[in-house]
Amino acid sequence: MIIRLIAAAIVGSTGMMTANAQSTGAYLDSLDLKGGNIGLSVMRLDGTPVVERNARQRFLPASSQKLLTTIAAFHYLGDFDNSGWPKGTVLSVEVREDAESLPDVRLIGTGDVTLSVAQDCQNNCLSSLADALASSGIRQVDSVIVDDTLFRSPYRPDGWSHDDLKFAYGAAISALSADRGEAAAQISAPRNATASAPVFAWSSFPAFDVETSAVTMHPGSQELELDLQVGTNRAVFSGNLPPGTSLPLRFGLSDPSYYVGQVLRSMLVQRDVSVAGNVVRAPLPAGSGHNSRVEIARYALPTPDPISTIQAILHDSSNVDSETLLHHISLTLSDRTPESGIWLVEHILAEAGANEFEYNIADGSGLSVYNRISPGAMASVLAWASEQSWYEEWYPLIASSGEDGTLSRRFVSSFMPGVIRAKTGSVFGTDALAGYFTGVSGENYAFAIFVNDSGLTHREARRLIDDALLNLISNL
Repeated sequence: MIIRLIAAAIVGSTGMMTANAQSTGAYLDSLDLKGGNIGLSVMRLDGTPVVERNARQRFLPASSQKLLTTIAAFHYLGDFDNSGWPKGTVLSVEVREDAESLPDVRLIGTGDVTLSVAQDCQNNCLSSLADALASSGIRQVDSVIVDDTLFRSPYRPDGWSHDDLKFAYGAAISALSADRGEAAAQISAPRNATASAPVFAWSSFPAFDVETSAVTMHPGSQELELDLQVGTNRAVFSGNLPPGTSLPLRFGLSDPSYYVGQVLRSMLVQRDVSVAGNVVRAPLPAGSGHNSRVEIARYALPTPDPISTIQAILHDSSNVDSETLLHHISLTLSDRTPESGIWLVEHILAEAGANEFEYNIADGSGLSVYNRISPGAMASVLAWASEQSWYEEWYPLIASSGEDGTLSRRFVSSFMPGVIRAKTGSVFGTDALAGYFTGVSGENYAFAIFVNDSGLTHREARRLIDDALLNLISNL
């Protein structure tokens, strides 16, 4: 049914439309979205519309919005050697003007979310900085200063759901963050446990505590509640698990920079470096005794790979990477907040020809419920991007159909791998797909499909989107 109706609405391998375009709209209107709405825009790369339905209506784009953030990064940050891209985390050893005082250790955040404190860390490890300090011969320090002043203090964008904040994808954004602002834990019910026996929980991350009052229950029952206490590095579980159940869990931290400072303090002590003071946050208040310092040593981790950052956003849909990148875009206007980055994204939308009433950008990841953009505006930006000098570097980093990223299990038929490059989007009541495809004629198109406020399951909505796109490809 889907194949026959869409094919009838699109004529000619050149993609030229006739009056049958109205049939496409009628077909989309006839779909049972269970109370929802659908928007579609397909354009040639010169910006010429080919197929449209509700193309100028505003929709919630979810994570497909990450396309806009990465486009803005390539446009405003320049090539990968440009100073606008994140640099490696820095550890500075400083002494005060009082020569008799102990040195302070300052950990300087550079907006590199790939720094890691995990026990099995292999690359870009905080432990490397701790090792370097211990090897210098310094045996005593005063305070560990966490300097996250490159961005404003750790925060979450407006419009992020409270229910999202305790999970890894809702971690707070900070210039000093490790493991993308996440901590991990495991909770397990012993296989041979009797009813009401204790459930065990532990964390593989330092300075993060996991507690549980959960108990085992008969097979088939599982009611696990998580309380991630805001402002602390502590998770508490309650409820029950069936015997033999083991769940890996990841949490989003509310204050990643302070957490990293606590971990560094612990690492120094483990390396026989005595730490007399506490973890304190820069900027330090006047008269605190930490002012007027002179740097006596500096250690820096390598610059992170920008391509890996973009792939984490476009392949793995990392919200923290995307929001952090938005801050780096803001820094091109000397702004520590994300507002300038949002303004620059909207400037690109205007330059691409989108009407100002077709969009409202609230964050860099698409998680905010305040984001809105029309399918036509999204497709216009994608068509505009194809004409930019950096397009050939950016385009291959988008997930490829049936091959990688969030499209690895979609469009897997033998003739589809690589035909579509797109970013998915999915939050409650929203499913989206936007990017590029190659039609059977060999011509390339930009597209955006948004389904909002639908009672369909995510699986049903994705199937509808995929079927519509496959049949568009078959007829263009």
